[in-house]
This record gives sequence, C-alpha cells and structure tokens, in this order.
Amino acid sequence: MPWSRGGKTARDLVKVTVYLSDRRYRDENAAVRAEMLGDHAPALTVVIVGIWDEAWLLEIEAGRHAV
Repeated sequence: MPWSRGGKTARDLVKVTVYLSDRRYRDENAAVRAEMLGDHAPALTVVIVGIWDEAWLLEIEAGRHAV
C-alpha cells in the first residue's frame, strides 16, 4: 500500500475523503473501506460528485499523521 512507505500503516490515517461518482456505489465503497481499514475509523467524508473522467467510479483523498 502507498501509505506503508516509511513505516506508516492504515492506522496512521487521520482523515479520508471519498468522492463517489454515484451513490449506488456506497455499499461497495463501505465494504472495501472496512476491508482495508478494519476497525480503524479515521474522520470520513463521502461526497457524491460528477467526476472528471466518467470511467472513474471514485476518487480518494487521505491524510495521515505525520509523526
């Protein structure tokens, strides 16, 4: 995983913003998020938007603890 560089893990994530292209993907998004993060629950925002490339189902922005 990209966040594992430098010894970081998913537990270092403090905020996740997901931009979904359609609300019908919310259940799949929640399932994948649960699989990737387990019981770790960073601050979360999910926004339904018109994504620039129609082939994309979602975009994810994540911030991790820097220390």
